[in-house]
Amino acid sequence: FNTSSILEEINIRILNEPFGVLRDFFAKTDLLFEEEKRILDTVFLPLYGSKQKVYPKSGLNQWNAGGRDRHENEVYIPIPLKIHQRFPSFFPDRDTPFDLRLPTGKILQTKVCQQGGKALMSYSNRDLGYWILRDVLNLPVGELLTYDKLSEIGIDSVRIDKIDELEYEINFSFIGAFEDFQKNYLL
Repeated sequence: FNTSSILEEINIRILNEPFGVLRDFFAKTDLLFEEEKRILDTVFLPLYGSKQKVYPKSGLNQWNAGGRDRHENEVYIPIPLKIHQRFPSFFPDRDTPFDLRLPTGKILQTKVCQQGGKALMSYSNRDLGYWILRDVLNLPVGELLTYDKLSEIGIDSVRIDKIDELEYEINFSFIGAFEDFQKNYLL
């Protein structure tokens, strides 16, 4: 700090291993560091289709697809085929329900759906969409999600952590997280 008038000087001891001190402190409690949590595996899923495009009638815009009446919050998160090929036992079999814990603590019943297991959906087809489109992205009903909107917010993928065979957690990831994951694990 640069200052012309010093009110008081205090000597501060700088710790060589601050994380070790914190770890020792928290070892006396029931709190765990994220890395110590029992995460079996992690994958990243894009919130867009190929070439960083959110398609107007699928994925997070599935509510806009034709064929039948759809609810305004009906969405799915795309699961690229390469995820199933590289991590064949990450998700349960298609149509097997599992718990997905949101960052809010709320648990949604979800499943892998559609031909080839290309979609992660909540059981009501609406809960996941409401959380993503309305709670997180603050997208008005009827407005299509675009990649530009995701870029503006700074997210374009989700991180899915497998806790056990039927328990998972989801969190949003920064722009480029799926591409980094793909380069390291899917190519």
